[in-house]
Amino acid sequence: MIKSIFRLFNFKTMLILVLYLVFKNENKTIRAYEIKEESMKPALMPDEYVLSAKLKEAPKRGDVVIFTNTEKNIDVVKRVIGLPNENVSSSEGAIIINSEKIDDEWSQGLTDDFVSVELGNDEIFVLGDQRSISTSDSRTLGPIRYEDCWKLKVRYWPYQRFHTYE
Repeated sequence: MIKSIFRLFNFKTMLILVLYLVFKNENKTIRAYEIKEESMKPALMPDEYVLSAKLKEAPKRGDVVIFTNTEKNIDVVKRVIGLPNENVSSSEGAIIINSEKIDDEWSQGLTDDFVSVELGNDEIFVLGDQRSISTSDSRTLGPIRYEDCWKLKVRYWPYQRFHTYE
């Protein structure tokens, strides 16, 4: 029994716990989140914990961001598909950016068609990787201001799936 407890509280686990406690403070530029939805599977799974940093400049296509869905007052995790000043649409299951089909390597299924959306200077278009079950994305909420987003930096729990992001 005692050996099991010591295995659970090894150095890696203690380091992760300390990092979580340090970065949990919501007033800092780094935040800790628990993934609660399945819309980003297999990249992110429910019950995983991540650290994110406040975005200060426009993200890159493919970055994973966290923002608050103000209608439901919940934090959601989505992938950046459209960048500022782009025109984003979907036709026949494919994402179209500025009239060109993109290689949507993140999609886990076809994307439902949606009307063209013109993004402003400070806006991004976000979608979940599981397009058929993804909610609270730009198809329903519209463009998201990137200044309101946090960029995913580290998945720290479970430690077997530890991963850093650019």
